[in-house]
Amino acid sequence: MSGEDGSKVEWKTPERDQRSVSGWRVSGVLAGALIIFTFFVVAAWAQLQRREKNLSPAGPTQPRQLGKAEINIVNTGLFELDTRAEDEKAEQRKRLHGYGWVDRDAGVVHIPIERAIERVVGEQRRDGGGR
Repeated sequence: MSGEDGSKVEWKTPERDQRSVSGWRVSGVLAGALIIFTFFVVAAWAQLQRREKNLSPAGPTQPRQLGKAEINIVNTGLFELDTRAEDEKAEQRKRLHGYGWVDRDAGVVHIPIERAIERVVGEQRRDGGGR
């Protein structure tokens, strides 16, 4: 570094404080911190115990429906073993690409999607195009 007049300024490291640190004092501070920490941990644990007792006075209970694949809206089974989505898709594909009754009493049936598209396109060609 240089001063305002262009001369170099040297910085010296300050002298070390020669006073020794008392081991008892350091140990006392650490012990005090440990005691304070322990106090807060015990206080937090006691507060949680009181809160749990207030929220559930009868004590902890086990769910009654344990072991079912679905409890309320929560899926409790393994994803690898759950085939409901694939089964539903297969059923939808079967309906989309097959023949079947919609309303037997009214005589309404469903036909494969490819056949329905061909019929709609054929009717539009006969009627003169589109709308």
